[in-house]
Amino acid sequence: MNRMDRVFEQLRQLDRKILTLYFPIGDPILKDDCAWAERYFENGCTVLEIGLPNDDPVLDGKTVADSMARALANTGLEEVFRRIKRIRARCPDQVLQIMVYAHVIENMGLEAFAAACHECDVDGVLSPNIPPDRVAAVDAALEQYNIYNLRFSPYYVTYSALQDLKANARGYIFQQAVDGATGPQSTVSPQIGKNVRLLKESGIKTPVLAGFGISNASQVKQALSMGADGVIVGSATISHIIQGDGEAFIRSLYEATAGGQP
Repeated sequence: MNRMDRVFEQLRQLDRKILTLYFPIGDPILKDDCAWAERYFENGCTVLEIGLPNDDPVLDGKTVADSMARALANTGLEEVFRRIKRIRARCPDQVLQIMVYAHVIENMGLEAFAAACHECDVDGVLSPNIPPDRVAAVDAALEQYNIYNLRFSPYYVTYSALQDLKANARGYIFQQAVDGATGPQSTVSPQIGKNVRLLKESGIKTPVLAGFGISNASQVKQALSMGADGVIVGSATISHIIQGDGEAFIRSLYEATAGGQP
């Protein structure tokens, strides 16, 4: 069984929500990737979303783009995969996911990329800009290793996107919560609720997580009150690590999703 299914079912039985947090692997702000991965989980993270650095993060805002630039100056892709292996060795039962842009997969070669993910023993891959005519191939390449090709649901859900989600969504669905690039927002869009209802009323059982622009515990609570099964927080996590209160920030997000102790 994929770890996502096992862990998410455990949370469902506890009536807890899913907390996916962006992990800027290779960024020197972390100093020790493995130690920080453990801190994420110790403070309540459910899914470690490991961002593979690249030089053209078209969907990301300045905070993530700057992080990726620092990571690229600090390390290379082969070393990043070695670091993910070390994280898996330290966190054998936790959910690890890769976030990667489509051109990185194509540059590596799809089969080589899937094999590298398998060697790292990750549970899912999110590539939000895979061309539609390549999605099935990515599905097949990852499926042979029981790795989920996670689906990205756009801010305005189209009929074709909805049909794909109904047929193929596994693990969780990343529901875009901002009409644009990532980065902190002052408010949480009510479109989240509309999209969550649309997906669930269509019969989709896969958890729906709101991401893009969610940057504090209050916004987490707002997104969850709209029916989301969890949230994804990226830029704000990086910012708080830089500020020196990363662990406290992660715990505040966890408490907003569940209350109490992880």
